[in-house]
Amino acid sequence: MRNLSFKILLFLLPIFAIGQTHFDDVSAVSMQSNELKGNSILFNSQKIREAKNAGMAFLSFEVKKIELDYTEELIPTSIEKIQLKENHCLITFSAPSNCGYSFLGEIEIVNDTLNLIYQGYGNNCFGNCLFSFQYEIQKDISNENILNLKYFMINGNLSTKTELSKKLVD
Repeated sequence: MRNLSFKILLFLLPIFAIGQTHFDDVSAVSMQSNELKGNSILFNSQKIREAKNAGMAFLSFEVKKIELDYTEELIPTSIEKIQLKENHCLITFSAPSNCGYSFLGEIEIVNDTLNLIYQGYGNNCFGNCLFSFQYEIQKDISNENILNLKYFMINGNLSTKTELSKKLVD
């Protein structure tokens, strides 16, 4: 009986070993396809889909680190520039964050306000740096649900709420 059990174990051992290796390879491939690298737009998020359905398409997201001398002074987040051209809008703002971070970008429409969302991720480094963020948004004039935005804000922070002087479409 012992000899039979040993033969069955020897027979099944390669099957278990190959099967386990196979499953490890498959799971490693799926993890790599969802890996985040660098600054990215969360294109398939619910907030972006809802904004697109309301007539606002998030086209591009750029982040640049601004070199500064070290200071202990807290630099506030603020919208610096809003450029309107036909159906396009470029919004630039600066915000402090961890120096080792990359960022994920989203937009969200809250009533008559476009909320510009960024989330840092990555290596946690000593100290904060100032970053310049640029969002490019396009308004779809053929959309029946089109919104007339009056304000912009950053990460839902009401102290950054800035009134838009004219509509996106002239």
